[in-house]
Amino acid sequence: MLLMSKIPKLGQFGQVIRRNVVATVEQRSHRSGDGAIRLWKYISLFVGAPCILLAMANCYINSFHPHKRPEPIELPYLKVMRKPFPWGDGKHSLFHNPKTNWIKGVGYEE
Repeated sequence: MLLMSKIPKLGQFGQVIRRNVVATVEQRSHRSGDGAIRLWKYISLFVGAPCILLAMANCYINSFHPHKRPEPIELPYLKVMRKPFPWGDGKHSLFHNPKTNWIKGVGYEE
């Protein structure tokens, strides 16, 4: 009985939230778009561009340190093949990379 008395209150809470969201969206849609355009321009210049440059630097620095590939762990629930793939020899996936993907029973190809 206690739970049933709280259900209308939850519904009223949802209606209050919905009304506030609708009012906020309507208020912002009537504003001029110049401020939003300028905001996204500055965000893309001062946030997006440095993030891209940092990611490029990270990739360049990490290219000098080759990573050792892990030894494959053959667990019974990994690489379960119920039927072969419809292309090639049936063991290679569509985007198979012989350097990084291992095949059950074969291992790495390179």
